[in-house]
Amino acid sequence: MFPGVTVALVTPLSDAGEVSEPAVARLVASVRPYVSALLPALSTGEGGALTDEQWEVMVSATVRHADGLPVVAGALRPTTDEVAARARAAERLGARAVAVTTPYGPGVTQEEMFRHYERLARATRLPLVVYHESAVSKNALDLTTLLRICALPAVAGVKDSAGSGRFTRELVAARPGVPVLQGLEHLLLESGPVDGFVLALANAEPALCAALFTDPSADRAAELTAACARFGLERDDWYRALKSELCRRGVLETDRTVDPGAAADTGRTATTGSTVETGETLS
Repeated sequence: MFPGVTVALVTPLSDAGEVSEPAVARLVASVRPYVSALLPALSTGEGGALTDEQWEVMVSATVRHADGLPVVAGALRPTTDEVAARARAAERLGARAVAVTTPYGPGVTQEEMFRHYERLARATRLPLVVYHESAVSKNALDLTTLLRICALPAVAGVKDSAGSGRFTRELVAARPGVPVLQGLEHLLLESGPVDGFVLALANAEPALCAALFTDPSADRAAELTAACARFGLERDDWYRALKSELCRRGVLETDRTVDPGAAADTGRTATTGSTVETGETLS
């Protein structure tokens, strides 16, 4: 995995609900000076709700406009076979790694979680980034299992978004052998000496995120807290406020979001939100 700040990109949509490649290009250009990697189609990118076509367009557009930055493709699918298919597609599209959760469901055992990553390691040549969370998968890796997974040669890092600064510190202290990156803004100053951040906030405030990585001191706490509050980053739909701000700045064409229910039920894209016209230049 890549040290520094990785931006978990929002997915820009057009009026028609399609991924807007021009907006992807503008978004990548706006964050490029401050970040070390790009991560499309994960939770901030509404990756679990994207259709196969939307996912492929978002990943391929990010790769085309990365201009040398590595791209880690999110692959939020419920089963090992579905994740493996997206990992192989990400490899074909030019991604440098793929970020994946455990299989979905509260009944998944720790051994099944380990076997999931073991199978994925055989299914793709791309390095695997463990997306450690529970909101998407509805389960959680324990520390022992996560350390076993980190020992797999194909695993390149951990995006720790499980919501516990204490867990992150314990993971780092256990020396997993791969980089550990904090994925939640409100825990940045509680995580100890992590190798990097993977942040939604970097869509709108990449310079602040880069400064926090360089100097994660308590002096920056007020600035970080204000940014988290301004963009509602602890809300379930945190990406909405980010899209609205980026639209206001002229980076995105619309502040539309993907409707996960409609996408899951029909395979079509349904969107909410409105187009915002602005002559404001990018700040």
